[in-house]
Amino acid sequence: MTYKEWAEEYFESAGNLRERIAVLKNELKTVSADKLVELTNRINIMTAMYYECMDTARLLARRKGEC
Repeated sequence: MTYKEWAEEYFESAGNLRERIAVLKNELKTVSADKLVELTNRINIMTAMYYECMDTARLLARRKGEC
């Protein structure tokens, strides 16, 4: 697998996370008060994962050669 292919996988994972975060943010509008903290924590964790995937993908995209 090349670094480019690996980077593309991370970009794809980041995109999936971004889509899921958008769904969860829509759920925030209708969630009950007792589930609000739990849902907010999930969104925060997934947002951190998204940024980590993007950082890793950018790092791998800048590399050359095979891994």
